[in-house]
Amino acid sequence: MAAKPSTPNCPRCKTPMQEIVHQNTFLDRCPRCTGVFFDQGEMFSALGATADPGVWDSAETGGVTRPGETPCPRCGSHMLLQSVKYGGDDVEIDRCGQCNGIWLDATEADRIMTIGGKLLEKMRGDAEKARKELESMGDDVLRPKATGGILYKFLALFRK
Repeated sequence: MAAKPSTPNCPRCKTPMQEIVHQNTFLDRCPRCTGVFFDQGEMFSALGATADPGVWDSAETGGVTRPGETPCPRCGSHMLLQSVKYGGDDVEIDRCGQCNGIWLDATEADRIMTIGGKLLEKMRGDAEKARKELESMGDDVLRPKATGGILYKFLALFRK
């Protein structure tokens, strides 16, 4: 992985960004427009599961990308525009196809977290429904009292 530039410029207003610490994660934030650049893996660390691309980056949310004109502040390549829609909410974000960084303009973090929250709720509901269906099949390996039931342990990961 390439070394992180000491002060990358904001892809929107070209202002040198400042490194900030949020939830023990170092992020690059523009002091002028308040946009934030997340290196790969930083969204989950800084904002939690509702902002994790593993939750909202799916065919279910549209996932459509198209070429963009905005340069990536980390590697300089043109970022892709990605439309993310779910449950009446939508946002278009910039993500780099080279270094996998994500740029969020000032209000986009809240919007992506709203979408992620709705998807997490749906995923938990789907997991609970699957658990009930599996239990109704009568296989003792899947029941909560069973020890070592791999499918039950997997489904337990989705419970709060």
